[in-house]
Formats: sequence, C-alpha cells, structure tokens
Amino acid sequence: MRAPALFALACYAFVSLGISAALLGPLLPTLSQRADVGLEQIGVIFTWMSLGYILSAPLINTVGAHIGARGMLIISPLVVISSMAMLALSTRLELLFLGGCLLGLGQSGTQVAYNALFGARSGERSDTARLNRLNAFFGLGALIGPLFVSASYVLVGDGRLAPWIAAAMALPLTVGAIAAREIPGRPGAAPAGHDARRLLASPVAWALCLVMALYVGCEVAFSGWTAEFTRRAAGTSAAQAATAVSVFWAALAFSRYFAPLALMRFSPAQLIGILFSVSLVGLIVMLIAQQVSAAAWLGAAVVGIGLGPIYPTLVAIGIQQFPFAARMITSALTSVGAVGALFIPALTGVAMESGAAAGTEAWLLLVGVLLIMLTLWSTMRRGLRLEPASR
Repeated sequence: MRAPALFALACYAFVSLGISAALLGPLLPTLSQRADVGLEQIGVIFTWMSLGYILSAPLINTVGAHIGARGMLIISPLVVISSMAMLALSTRLELLFLGGCLLGLGQSGTQVAYNALFGARSGERSDTARLNRLNAFFGLGALIGPLFVSASYVLVGDGRLAPWIAAAMALPLTVGAIAAREIPGRPGAAPAGHDARRLLASPVAWALCLVMALYVGCEVAFSGWTAEFTRRAAGTSAAQAATAVSVFWAALAFSRYFAPLALMRFSPAQLIGILFSVSLVGLIVMLIAQQVSAAAWLGAAVVGIGLGPIYPTLVAIGIQQFPFAARMITSALTSVGAVGALFIPALTGVAMESGAAAGTEAWLLLVGVLLIMLTLWSTMRRGLRLEPASR
C-alpha cells in the first residue's frame, strides 16, 4: 500500500471511530430497555468508555512496544468490533459496561497508532497540518453515527442495527493494516526506560497533558450539554436544540480540515492560543443570545471552529517536542483526555441543574475552564520555543 493509500485508510479509520463513538448516546434507550435499567444507570457506560481510554496508555506502551504499529492497527479495530457486538447483543449491564470499556480501548489504540505514524514525518507545520486533516474525519463520522441509529429505529424499532454497521465499517481497518507495507512491523526492542524517564521528568510534557485533559473535558461537556443549554436559553424544542450539536460537530470537522491554511501563517503554538480565544468568543455569543436560536447556533459553530484543531495540534506539538517517545506521548495525551472527560462534563451537568433556568452557570463554568487553559498555554509557550528534544 503506497503512502497516499495509507493516509486514505487512516482517514477512513477516523470516520469509523467517529461513527462508533457518536452512536453510543442515541443508543442508550435501546441499551437501557434491553438491560431493564434506567437511563441514569446505563449512562455510566460513558464512564467505562473513558476508563478504556485511560487504561490504554500503559497497555499501548507495553504491548505496543512488542507488536509495533502494524500489530496495534490490526488488533485495535478487532477490539472495537468486539465492543460493538457486545452492545448489539448483551442484555446484562456488566457486559454492556465491558463493551463500553473495550470501545475506549480499541478507539485509543487506533488513534494513537495513526497519529504517531503521521505526526513525525517531515516538519513542524506540515506534520501538524496532516494530523488536523486526519482528525477532521472523526468529526465527519460523529455526524454520521447518529443517523445510523435513527435508521435502525425506523427499520426495526430500536437501535440494534447501528452497532453492527459500525462493526462492519471497522473490519476493513484490520484488513488494510495487514495489506499496508508502510506500517512498521514488530520493533527491534521495547522502548527504553530511559526515554520514559526523560518524558516523565519534563515539565512541558506534564503541562501538555494538563491542557489536553482540560480541553477534552471541555469539548465533551460542550457537545453533551449544548442541546440542553440551547433548549433552555433559546426556548426552542428539543429537536431544534439538537441542531446546535450537529452545527458544532460540522464546524469542528470543517476547522480541522482547513487548519493547514492557518498554519501557513501561524506556528502550532500560536494557533493553540488563537483557538482558545475563538472558543471563548463562541461561548460568550451563546451566553448573550438569550431567546435567539440562530445566535445560539452561531455560537456553537464558533466554538466548534475554535475547539476543532486543538486536539491534533497538541498531539503534533507533543510528538515534535519528544520525537524519541512519539507513541508514548501520543498515548499519554489521548489517555489524559479521558480523565478530563470524567469530571468536567459531570460538573457542567451539576451547574446546569443547580443554577439559573437558562443554564448560564454551566456555560460560565466552561468559560472559566477555557480561561484557565489560555492562561496555562500562555505561560508554557516559552518552553515550546526550544528545539524538540534530540534522540
């Protein structure tokens, strides 16, 4: 498989990942009915998915060191397929939670392998641009996934068909990884403990992880609560408010895909600061757009444009700073994102329910998180001006 074909496979992989992740929410009524539990109980599956992401870091850095990128890209989609089968068939709550955990684990393995593979190929801006284009396809998949659940409800009365569709879409990833010639196979030796110690001793690495955790938590909280906020603030129906979520994901995918245009003018470190500021503007637009649904959708689009390129750009910066431990820093950044996803959305929900009827306290909380990230990034940028660590 030639380089363009390998990148096309990676783009398809991120579409598949977006689909399998985004169908979980719309699938909750089917899962709760099958397990005979309430929505609040089955909703814990998101926590198990986050735990899968968290557990992926030590597994990727131990198992991945022995099987190489090719092995990870062969096995990880099979883990996702197993999780989809559990979600489609299981009636026991424990097995559904296990399916959620496996989904996070398999998704992380695929993301880390492809991001590490394409994040350290040439130069700072070109690698960052490539990762943004690649990760844009996750947003495309996130737009498509709920449509599969809707189609399943129309065809068979529940969402059971959607996980099978996602599983079928994941299978070509394993086949493609087997056929690809450019994916490294088994490495000659496991990563040296010296490299791990160098990474763990770096304040820049810890700062990057903290920014990533806050960012992912903010993104998950916004995507999870923006429909409810829009319904309350703009006074729209639930169906109309849900449009804000679609607008957000479309803007996120769009901004990631076209981030290379911004990188022609700004460095990756400069771009991160600009993106945080754009996201703040979007949240403020939503806060002041009371009873105006169009303004709420505009704000959601601006937030999507701002948040979109942050994840792939942070991963690219991490790889450029620590090229001797590309897979290690990529898996660490991916896993700590799940830590943020465990806490910030829950805090946003508490603020949404305990504050004003319009949910403004929840959005003020997200504004505060973004201000913290912007301040932290402004402080740590001095360390990023140094040349990446040598091998």
